[in-house]
Amino acid sequence: MKNKIAVEETLTNVRDYFIEKGYKVDSFSSNEIYKLKSQDYDAVVISGAERDFLGISDTLTELPVIDASGMSAEAVFSSIIK
Repeated sequence: MKNKIAVEETLTNVRDYFIEKGYKVDSFSSNEIYKLKSQDYDAVVISGAERDFLGISDTLTELPVIDASGMSAEAVFSSIIK
């Protein structure tokens, strides 16, 4: 595990929580998802607002993509570390 995640820039509570837990966190805007490299991260966390539009499953097939809509930062963390 790399202890590094990418978090959509609107999810500041998730970003801050992971930083508190010792993770390296990179923020990205929704139009930058295609620039992420799956081998660089343990997971990508998105807000869910544009999930279907982005075609994320095609872009990051080897990487867990967590849709954080309706989830607390703690719940997002738990879903990644399990």
